[in-house]
Amino acid sequence: MSEAAADPPLRLAVVGARRVRHGTGPFLARHAAAAGAELCAVWGTSADSAGEAAAALSAEIGRDLPAYRDWQRLVAETHPEAVILAGPRPTHAAWLESALRSGLHTLCEKPLAAGRDPAELARDFAVRGLVLAENCQWPFTLAAFHRLHPEIQLDRVDRFSMLLTPAHEGRERWLELLSHPISLLQAVAPGPAELDRIRFHDASRLTFLWLTAGRAISCEVRAEPSAEWPRPAGYALDGALLRRRIEQPGYRISFTDGAGGVVADADPTPLCVAEFLVRARRARARAAAPVDENLVRRQRLFDRILEAWPG
Repeated sequence: MSEAAADPPLRLAVVGARRVRHGTGPFLARHAAAAGAELCAVWGTSADSAGEAAAALSAEIGRDLPAYRDWQRLVAETHPEAVILAGPRPTHAAWLESALRSGLHTLCEKPLAAGRDPAELARDFAVRGLVLAENCQWPFTLAAFHRLHPEIQLDRVDRFSMLLTPAHEGRERWLELLSHPISLLQAVAPGPAELDRIRFHDASRLTFLWLTAGRAISCEVRAEPSAEWPRPAGYALDGALLRRRIEQPGYRISFTDGAGGVVADADPTPLCVAEFLVRARRARARAAAPVDENLVRRQRLFDRILEAWPG
């Protein structure tokens, strides 16, 4: 049997495939197709929205994708093995349960917003041999950071700061962005972590201590509104800066150190999507998937920070 026959492309459905309210669905679907997934269907909230999204993706991948409003019919007729969930955050909990019932490996846009205990949800996916992943792309920028700052050793970093510019206000903005710094810190300082001295200084500034075995990292996250588009974002480790730069047309992402150093064409999201597909294909081959302990820890740290939100 050929390698291609032994490991056929993963059949993938997309929920939330339109670019509405800065949605990421079209990007995630495009990256999945480029990484070898077989897009098989698009679900939308109405026949019109599903048709519009399917037509746009069909034009990009060069073949027609069916559009559905009925989820059960989509599953029965197109036989997906995995799904991208990129709808609005309040819909995530219900869609995660639907994906689990349908037996689908799932890549969910951040935040996961599971609606129940994340360990229980992750275990339920794993028991069925299914991968559950959250789209957290910032850890995949560390290769670019190392190219810009080879002198920085991650296992010695003790200061972290991050700037993000979300569209929302108040607590809502933190709901949308907290997965970014948490996932990045998990990559910088792996393993179980605790948080201390969590403080929202105002609606735009958060500080805390990230504690792992024998290590403490002083952290600051700023969530500042900006009229600039694309929105600026970046982080610093021990003062060494990585700043995102997006060039139009084409949404080409590069990273700069603010002093002339540049890593071009370094979009981290395709790497995140490709890793999900690798994990899903491996789980399919083995008929087994381990619980993603990093995902479980991230959700608990996420909740721990939000508990400190004033009021």
